[in-house]
Amino acid sequence: MKTMMKKTMLPLQLIVIVCLSYGQADDSTNKHSISDSSFGPFFTLFSGLSAEVGNLRREVEDLRKSRNSVGVAFSAALRPPTQDNQGYGNTGPFQADTNLVHTHVITNVGNAFSPRTGAFTAPVNGVYYFTFTSYAWKKEDNIGVALYKNNEEVALVYEYQDKGDNEDFASNGATLQLAKGDTVSLVLPSGFQVTSNAFRNLSTFSGFLLFHVEGGQ
Repeated sequence: MKTMMKKTMLPLQLIVIVCLSYGQADDSTNKHSISDSSFGPFFTLFSGLSAEVGNLRREVEDLRKSRNSVGVAFSAALRPPTQDNQGYGNTGPFQADTNLVHTHVITNVGNAFSPRTGAFTAPVNGVYYFTFTSYAWKKEDNIGVALYKNNEEVALVYEYQDKGDNEDFASNGATLQLAKGDTVSLVLPSGFQVTSNAFRNLSTFSGFLLFHVEGGQ
């Protein structure tokens, strides 16, 4: 900021010099005949200084906006509708695609994520990053989760449990340009399920704002 103040003071000092030069020129008109063309360099200098001052003002405004920008970040975990004695339980499978609602909020800076609906709503135009992880703990559990922007699928992860092992994780993510009001959510496709735990964060959904943009997409 000190550097910017010095940059601003220099053009102001030069403007004062130009004004004093005009005053001296006005006083001399009573003694000497000065052509208007002699002021050409001063007009050029003044125009250049005005442009520089305008640029400095824009830089200051950009810094102010950056300092006051809204922080947006969230992370939430899925909890099972029913659980065994170790806290594990499945969500699904269902006959139709179903929204996954991650009710356990870990982080919610900016309060853009709703644990009631499971959806993230963009508070500002910008580019965001989202990631999600799903867990299965039985060899007969086929896991699958899709990431949706508004009503459009943008990413999918799934795994059929055909290897005879008991536990698997599946993850995916996407970078999305959003307009203010756009929503991002997770959907459980029909026929798939996902395992979660009442005490541990296994199946999660996270996202954060990378940077602002002038318009959404």
